[in-house]
Amino acid sequence: MVDLKFWKTRKSHKPSREQENDEKAPLDAALKDEDLDRMLDEEESREAWGNKVEFLLASVGLAVGVGNVWRFPYLCQKNGGGAFLIPYFTMMVLQGFPLFIMEFAMGQRMKQSAVRCWNNVHPVFFGVGISCMLVSFAMCSYYIVVITWCLYYFFVSFTSDLPWQRQYCGKYKEYTALQNNISSYIQSLRDSNATMGFIYNETLRTDSEIKNFPDCCVVDPPQYFWYHNALQTSPLLERADHMNWKIFGCLAAGWFVVYLCVLKGVKSSGKAAYFTATFPYVLLFILFIRGVTLEGAGDGIKEFFRPKMSEIWKFQAWMDAATQIFYSLSIGFGALIAFSSYMPRKNNCVNDALIVVLINCGTSLFAGIVTFSFLGYRQHKTGIEIEKIGTGPGLAFITYCEAFLLMEVSPLWSILFFMMLVLLGIDSEFGTLEGAVAPLYDLGWVTMRKEYFMAIIGGVFVVLEMIFCLGNGYYLFQIFDDYSVPVPLLIIALFQVVALGWVYGTDRISNDIEYMTGKRPHIFWRICWKYISPLILIVVFFGYIVSMISETPTYRAYVGCEQDPFNPEISEGSEHWWKKFKYPWWAQLFAAILVLISVLPIPYYFIKNWPKGGFTKIKEALSNPAIYYPDPSWKEPERRLGHKEMEKLIRDEDRELLRKSLEAGKQKVAV
Repeated sequence: MVDLKFWKTRKSHKPSREQENDEKAPLDAALKDEDLDRMLDEEESREAWGNKVEFLLASVGLAVGVGNVWRFPYLCQKNGGGAFLIPYFTMMVLQGFPLFIMEFAMGQRMKQSAVRCWNNVHPVFFGVGISCMLVSFAMCSYYIVVITWCLYYFFVSFTSDLPWQRQYCGKYKEYTALQNNISSYIQSLRDSNATMGFIYNETLRTDSEIKNFPDCCVVDPPQYFWYHNALQTSPLLERADHMNWKIFGCLAAGWFVVYLCVLKGVKSSGKAAYFTATFPYVLLFILFIRGVTLEGAGDGIKEFFRPKMSEIWKFQAWMDAATQIFYSLSIGFGALIAFSSYMPRKNNCVNDALIVVLINCGTSLFAGIVTFSFLGYRQHKTGIEIEKIGTGPGLAFITYCEAFLLMEVSPLWSILFFMMLVLLGIDSEFGTLEGAVAPLYDLGWVTMRKEYFMAIIGGVFVVLEMIFCLGNGYYLFQIFDDYSVPVPLLIIALFQVVALGWVYGTDRISNDIEYMTGKRPHIFWRICWKYISPLILIVVFFGYIVSMISETPTYRAYVGCEQDPFNPEISEGSEHWWKKFKYPWWAQLFAAILVLISVLPIPYYFIKNWPKGGFTKIKEALSNPAIYYPDPSWKEPERRLGHKEMEKLIRDEDRELLRKSLEAGKQKVAV
């Protein structure tokens, strides 16, 4: 299908000087079919994957990210272990498969980026595509920070002893001195004629002093290294008092690697995917072999699969399962639509979607086994319960790092682990970036060569992301992670599935899929597109909003090693090194702006492009072959047409559409 509204903006279709001098000249009514065919071929000429393997590897790399390694295991532990797999796989079937098939099918059918794709459904949905682009840029802006942290740990692991092995803060000396003084004091009491009651009371008092000493300074070197050496975190959001140049250097290196992967668009990213999408599985398998051979690994894996069935009746478990499926599959960013648009129309996009979703969920399960084998080993060696598992960065940079210290040749395992995370992150980053940049070229807003534009994008992001290298950068990262993507993504996906199921119509997309794959989609997918998936998204969205409203926006500040160890006002209830603070007004305003920037295009263009006749006019427009392809009259007898006959029918319709569009454009100019 050809979209002349955007076709006119393409550089390759710039009118000649003679045409510019005579814009009001009537269109040649005798425009030949071969001229129209040339225009159609130019319009449909588009970057393409080298082969289907590149497409599948890039799609797997986009979907499988660091969240599969550090968020899924935490959610399993939080929501009943093996019992969590019930809501997880249920949501995979009811939400993951349908939405993934939807995006793959729309991209392959339209052969356009998300902006033009949803505009072609109807102009009222033009803002949905713009929001996809904006939320992709937002995701790129802070997801690279995770890659940066992993790069830093990867580099510092090239030592004989891991740097966090004995990274105690200055107060550790105070602690050891206190221990020695108290031991000497108690021993002197025992040597004297003091009563047993007095010695007992003094022992309790001195034990309390030792117990109240900040734990981070004593028993958790990986945590101290993470916050004080790697991040150099300030104790308050308001304190951006220094620049972490080590992290900034890794940030620049991370963007340089991403740039090399996207230098030539899908031609270069497809080739990069051969390594970035496959080698993490090699590393994960090596870690699996090492993990299951450790002492106590069996206990950890049993804990991972041990079901606590009471948890699956809780609403939160189903919310967590739905959000994990939703975010881990990269639905709503527009990247899946962009990726599939580079595939030929005659391709089984349904099977492709099923393959990628199954690999993504299987990776989460496999990563969970690896994680819990290491946690079981940690429990065996230290006595720390498996239930005390971190989430997000805490799991990767503290829990795993603590486990590595207990292993032989610990630097090797640290290098392999963080190399795996870097590759998983790079894949997701350049895939999301492609989803953000592709619309700019499709709309004609950017015409420069892609390698130059990507260099500009990378340079701008490196400068802007210096805020994440400040003392309060970790807290700013949390704001981006909590607000800039989750809410906009839910709204985008809801509008997408409504546009597909209720406006474009499940019958139309079913006809499209039948034309592309040779097989009509199962009725189950059509029911999901129209009823089940929208309902799930609405419930998740309102559940997310209710949880945000019911809780005061707070952040946890790392204050342990700056506090007075004997100040109960700070120590009590703060796990000795954490304290909760309310977000200041400017941080809450910043979070609101992040959300609004991404979602405002949806209502703006919905109102701007709403036709006078309302929904009836929208349905009438969708019945026009100018919007719909194949033609709505493509009924049972025509489905039996041979391949060549069907191609001729579609080509004739496209020629007629192009002719009418050119005529309408000339008439508009004349007026």
